[in-house]
Amino acid sequence: MDALELRVESSATQQTTPNISYRQIAAVRLLQLPNPELEATIARTLEENPAFEAETRACCPRCNSPLESPLAPCPACGAGPRTPDERRREDGPDFDGPSYSGGYVEDESDDPMSRVAATIPTGETLLQTLCLSIPADDAHIAEYLVGSLDHHGFLPVSIVADAASALECDEARVEQALLALQRLDPAGIGARGAQECLLIQLDRLRDADDPHPLAETLVREHLRDVAYRRFREVAKRLGLTPKRIEAEWEFIRHDLYPYPAHGFDSLSGALTTSAAPVRPDVVIRATSDGFVAEVVERNRYVLRVNPEYIWARKNLVRLQCDDDARTHIRSHVEQAQTFIAALRQRWETMQRVSDALIEMQREFLEIGQSALKPLTRADVARKIGLHESTVSRATDGKFVLLPNGRTASFDDFFDASLPAKKALCDIITEENPQRPYSDEQLMRILQRQGIEIARRTIAKYREELQILPSRLRRSRSGQRQSDHQEHEERQEQHKSQRPALATA
Repeated sequence: MDALELRVESSATQQTTPNISYRQIAAVRLLQLPNPELEATIARTLEENPAFEAETRACCPRCNSPLESPLAPCPACGAGPRTPDERRREDGPDFDGPSYSGGYVEDESDDPMSRVAATIPTGETLLQTLCLSIPADDAHIAEYLVGSLDHHGFLPVSIVADAASALECDEARVEQALLALQRLDPAGIGARGAQECLLIQLDRLRDADDPHPLAETLVREHLRDVAYRRFREVAKRLGLTPKRIEAEWEFIRHDLYPYPAHGFDSLSGALTTSAAPVRPDVVIRATSDGFVAEVVERNRYVLRVNPEYIWARKNLVRLQCDDDARTHIRSHVEQAQTFIAALRQRWETMQRVSDALIEMQREFLEIGQSALKPLTRADVARKIGLHESTVSRATDGKFVLLPNGRTASFDDFFDASLPAKKALCDIITEENPQRPYSDEQLMRILQRQGIEIARRTIAKYREELQILPSRLRRSRSGQRQSDHQEHEERQEQHKSQRPALATA
């Protein structure tokens, strides 16, 4: 009897454990994905699983909230409706090559030139300029390249092989034409993604005697990390301070353009606007009852399992089909249900984390950065009854639209050093410039204010805030005082000489 019970338990475990493990793995994998990768995953699942269906609602281009109509202003952020040209560029088909995910595929007889005029506003001028920059025999390559540009101004990653195969020419000729295209304006046109686009622009700055070697390193080797604001990890790898990495990332964000065709003025030949802002994953709004958080994806997507597959799954016994067809129906329905359940779990987790942050950082939302409380992901995890790693996955690489209209990283809620840094700045601002506080004295003052901090942490914060040590603050203060006294003496001498000059 014991052997039978043991065999039954073992059999039950073998039947249930893989199913539970698969669902957990799917939920964890989807939870940690940032918005762009999630969109790609949903699109890929739509292509691979015929039982899965997802409808995308019209959303605001600024805050990604659902819209009643593309012509109506956004009810969340008040952004106005898009112009007809913007709607054509954003809602129309992508003019991509046959292997570029996200675009539609033309038949083999389609002429790339038929797409040139509709790619970007400068398509015709761009083609003419490119044809002047390459041998006349390669004009058909130029036509193919410009005709394959999407509305961002990008080309597919496999464009060289695609063009060589379609035009039956050597890949080296395509490479030369591509390099000529990438030397044209706007800077970054013809890049095979945002990373190559930024590198092209940095190359131009270097050629103009304005090099940014650190920016090139960040874009080439650490773009993903700095995009998700993992400045401390990158700084540790490069042997620099997080403040230095963040400053260089701000330069990349504000001075470079990841989408070359956006805002390009064909008349002036220059970029007139910067890239589109980061789309938030969560929107926090101020209402009469307080702050309310909304997970954007939950409003954006309508998910379901194909009704025909559901009916077939319920009537497998009655259907006259072979075992392969039954396996196909059963597996695709189960995969679709698991994927939808994992997505909904992702949204529920993000909702719970956002609600907890509203409650724990209410002053930060009402007043601003100065009211931010020291908070860790472990604190949030304890409050909502989840593991700390789950909270980290739910917030890593994700953004929130604050009530003041600023889009911020979730990391901004967890900067526990801000109160101590603010208090440190206040103390140093009010100190006697002739007798500035040492790090040891600053530590004791902060501890009397209820901020437990070590002396080495004071030194680290000073370095991040670019505050000099006490001896250098004293010397600079003494130099300023000496310069001030010398200036006053010269003024007095000048005044005393005036009567003598007047008498003479």
